[in-house]
Amino acid sequence: MIIKSVHVRNFRCILDETLNCEPLTAIVGPNGTGKSCFLRALELFYTSAPRFSQDDFYNKETSQDIEISITFKDLEDDAKKKFAPYLDREELTVTRVLSLHNEKLAAKLHGAKLQNADFIPIRDAGSAMEVRKQYAEIRQNPEYANLPTVNSQNAAFEAMRQWELDHHEKCTRQRDDGQFFGFTGVGQGYLGRFTRLIPIPAVRDAAEDAQEGRGRPITEILDLVIRATLANRDELKEIREQAQKRYNEVMAGDTAKGLEELEDKLTSTLKTFVPDAAVELQWITEGGIEIVMPNADVKLREHGYSAPVSATGHGLQRAFILTMLQHLAAVQAQAPEDEDIEIQTSAESEVTLRGVPGAMPSLVLAIEEPELYQHPSRQRYLSNILLKLASGTVPGVAKRTQVIYSTHSPLFVGIDRFDQVRVLRKISNGADKPRITKTIEVRGDAVAKELWEACEGKDRNGNSVPMYNWETLQPRLKAIMTPWVAEGFFADVVVLVEGEDERAAILGAAFANNCDFESHDITVIPVGGKSSLDRPCLIFQKFGIRIYVVWDSDKGTEGANPRENHILLRIVGEQISDWPCGVYDRFACFEAKLENTLRDEIGHEVFNSLLGELQVEFGYGNKDDATKSPQLLGELLRRALNQGATSPTLQAIIGSIMKLKE
Repeated sequence: MIIKSVHVRNFRCILDETLNCEPLTAIVGPNGTGKSCFLRALELFYTSAPRFSQDDFYNKETSQDIEISITFKDLEDDAKKKFAPYLDREELTVTRVLSLHNEKLAAKLHGAKLQNADFIPIRDAGSAMEVRKQYAEIRQNPEYANLPTVNSQNAAFEAMRQWELDHHEKCTRQRDDGQFFGFTGVGQGYLGRFTRLIPIPAVRDAAEDAQEGRGRPITEILDLVIRATLANRDELKEIREQAQKRYNEVMAGDTAKGLEELEDKLTSTLKTFVPDAAVELQWITEGGIEIVMPNADVKLREHGYSAPVSATGHGLQRAFILTMLQHLAAVQAQAPEDEDIEIQTSAESEVTLRGVPGAMPSLVLAIEEPELYQHPSRQRYLSNILLKLASGTVPGVAKRTQVIYSTHSPLFVGIDRFDQVRVLRKISNGADKPRITKTIEVRGDAVAKELWEACEGKDRNGNSVPMYNWETLQPRLKAIMTPWVAEGFFADVVVLVEGEDERAAILGAAFANNCDFESHDITVIPVGGKSSLDRPCLIFQKFGIRIYVVWDSDKGTEGANPRENHILLRIVGEQISDWPCGVYDRFACFEAKLENTLRDEIGHEVFNSLLGELQVEFGYGNKDDATKSPQLLGELLRRALNQGATSPTLQAIIGSIMKLKE
């Protein structure tokens, strides 16, 4: 089974927010927006003995409990049987409640059962006498007259439970008393048999994990996989028995006489104090010989070179941690059922799980910034591997692996899978209250519908087409898959342009006007043509990211189609015009290319002279390459300004873009 959603209340900066999860979920957002809070909430849910403090409560208000509710879907048949009373449309919701009252910490897991609301006061009555009293009273209600007579609290509970099973149509989902089947290996700790979290924090010492010691992952793996089997091998048993026999013979010889002599001396001295007392000494030889299992020295080999874990690169160390923890979860699940296994799952928490022979829980990899310490090419590879693990196209340690990570890298998100992205923002919660986390997600069908409406239900040739959906939209996203486009998920303002020439002109103008786009989280993204502007426009707008669009209307160009202008104008919410031209609050459009406008406004002679001069300085062989350089165009505009030549259009565009940050 996998996680469908995580609902968190009153935890740090998360007041009341839900993170809906896919097989792979990428959490993005500026620093301090709550990405790590969601990952930490997952740890608190999965940990059998969670550690928390007053600082973990929103605004330190402990009068309201922390609640972490996880809804699971795609349950296995065995899980459906175990959790049958708690299922709602074959989904399971479990809530971890963390409370701090009178300086006492408490943590409980609650399920939600179909229960009769009229029975809740009886279940909450407290004493057995009060339960029986209220039970007797409710039997006077004609609706419950068929409830049997009981003589104990447990009998009353069982009678009500049976009534609810027989009258489920009269029941609603109610939170249970906190005795849900949890993670621990005692009692009914079933949940850990079906789902397991593997947290990978941003900082974790791989060298320490690789050293043998109590609670260390490598020790637990070796104990369960190798040492437990090794200790029971017949050859070692024979060695142990022979050594024990020889040992007993030695102890029964001269050493026994020495023990007797010491016994006599001690007895003689003791009789001085207590005349009728004596000391008796004898060797305890049973179980005296144990064969100590060897420890393992862990090294990692890369490019043919073997080194201790501490001497390898941090990227390899993180990959080793991820590998080791997955295998640890696998061997724990296959340990003997009567063997409790304590493991350290993070720097702060311990989990005890009971093994289930032949079973393997679904794994949830919760990774904080997987790009850390990774070379860009390795980031791309790791991103692809995590996606394949989550989709099941490459074999993992578990039958099913779900991946949830926070990231600041465009290489770990994609415009073609924006439905996996969750953008986090901070919003106001009123005066004198800390800002709170807001989660934004976008559904593929919603974007497809808006795109179809912007196109008026027609293709580029004006022919009517069926309503777009997520499946028909996905191929259209392949054309705009670039790391540049993915940067838009991390920006406050996205400026979308047709090509690199326009990008260079706008960045150059910003440079010449001393406007630092990067410090304002403004990114300029070329999409490869006007026909590719519509999809990123819609997607980023739906995520609440402000956009500014720059394109050429292509007036007078052979084969130009005004429908493309109509589509973009509908998306930015402007009146329809065949050939728009001008600079506006949310878009700028030109009859011809922006470069031509720039040349006309500065003056052809000045522009060409400065371009030729800078082309030599910057080492560009041709003008087309030179006009794609933001640095070159920025210097061109700065020198043109010194000569009294400016581009009012570009200055107006920069001004409109900066207003979006106000």
